[in-house]
Amino acid sequence: MKYKEKKSSKFFEGKGFYLVLSGCLIAVGIASWSAYSGINNDEPNPDPAPSYTASENEPEPDDAPVGTETNSEPYSSLEESQYEEPSTPPVTEIVADKFNIALNGNITKNFSATELVYSETFRDMRLHTGIDISGEFGTEVRSCGKGYVVAVINDALLGNYVEIDHGNGVVARYCGLDQNISVQEGDTVSLGTKLGTLGAIPSECSDKSHLHLEFFKDEIPVDPMSFING
Repeated sequence: MKYKEKKSSKFFEGKGFYLVLSGCLIAVGIASWSAYSGINNDEPNPDPAPSYTASENEPEPDDAPVGTETNSEPYSSLEESQYEEPSTPPVTEIVADKFNIALNGNITKNFSATELVYSETFRDMRLHTGIDISGEFGTEVRSCGKGYVVAVINDALLGNYVEIDHGNGVVARYCGLDQNISVQEGDTVSLGTKLGTLGAIPSECSDKSHLHLEFFKDEIPVDPMSFING
């Protein structure tokens, strides 16, 4: 008996101790792994993400379902169809059949497109492509005939003026108005429509107060009196 105890004690003092310790560690590891696996097996697995495969018979994105109304017209086309541009009277629809003088006054300087005339303002000889009609500052200036307003301009030489298309290639400039213009670009005017009141003409400021009236036929200066009746 003493021999066996002595022999077993030597066994635990030697390699046997480490063998027993290793066996215990392995047993603990196996038990832990079994417990962990059991816990994971109890939890439900999430459903995998569904996979989508296009069918050959499935309609393309551009194909509209049956019974669904579609609008094939692009948005820009709809926008353009709803937009209406402001109407400008065509030249052929407004033709003056009669011309009257723009204001009551004397003609102080005649039309001269070929011969030079003396300018009091510039003190030289130059062409005068219009007629000057005398009038006091503030005198009303009226349209010589029906037409539509092409432009309202402030010019360094002619001052404020209104340009009217009277049709058939006839365009008139009413120059030397003050700032109180009564019409604007695009307006339709009749014979005698008020355009404004008389002001000053920088290029003829040395002359007495007057209206400088110019007429053009197909963009060529012509004598306004060849159109005005009396």
